[in-house]
Amino acid sequence: MQAVVGTQPLCSRLSSGEEAAILVSDFQPLSAASRLSTLVADAAARHSVHQVDPRGALSGDRLYATLPDLADEAAAAFLADTSSGASGRPVFVVAHCSSAALSLRIADRLAGECDVTAVLVRPTWPDTDHVTEIFAEFQGKLGAVRRPSPDLDGDPLTCVAAMERLMSEDLAAVAKRLGLSKAPLAFSELLVSYRTWLAFLLACRNDQPVPVPSGAVPVTVLTDEPGFVLPGSTPERCRTVLPPPAERPDAVTPELAAAVLDEVENRSSNEPDS
Repeated sequence: MQAVVGTQPLCSRLSSGEEAAILVSDFQPLSAASRLSTLVADAAARHSVHQVDPRGALSGDRLYATLPDLADEAAAAFLADTSSGASGRPVFVVAHCSSAALSLRIADRLAGECDVTAVLVRPTWPDTDHVTEIFAEFQGKLGAVRRPSPDLDGDPLTCVAAMERLMSEDLAAVAKRLGLSKAPLAFSELLVSYRTWLAFLLACRNDQPVPVPSGAVPVTVLTDEPGFVLPGSTPERCRTVLPPPAERPDAVTPELAAAVLDEVENRSSNEPDS
């Protein structure tokens, strides 16, 4: 498949090991905070850890991609990496927050090739309200008057381009207020960061109903949501585990990475569910 100008790899290997392979679908926060994939790779000395970065894959000339397309590409890239050693050992597809639907699709794609388990960490399912709220939040951060989101039901490429245009106008107004002759590079980087986040949320919103993997894919969910049920499924479809306590629901900590690795070790050793 031809690379898209300016995009980052969708799937890349962070560490190598002989035991179970771990794919972590996550994002760089809009801050210097740690990523779950990085913390897992740092702690997983015996595992091959791969990072799936859908926002990175949308960071260049590619404004939008559907979740099925991203899942196909991520699964193909993982299987093409001969160092992954996918054949003959367990594979765990880990999702953080809003990457849940994408990770379920990736796990389903790999099910015919590997012994695969999906691990969802505090999963969320972005909808129309979430996309419009985040777009309004970004406008507020830019000090702009909040304008309605472009039509989310229309062509997604057109929608993302329209969001980018509106935010670009907002950043140009910021530069003018600051007396700058042109917008600095940091403004362009911020615009790409905001655009890629909105594009991925839109793809999640458009991927409704939430995909449910085949029965061949066990699902573990780290959540403190009482009575969690995987959307479109039954209460018995997945195993739930309490995540370690955190100051914020979206906090990524070494303790959270350790909890993910505990699940990998438990499943890999075929320990009975507790």
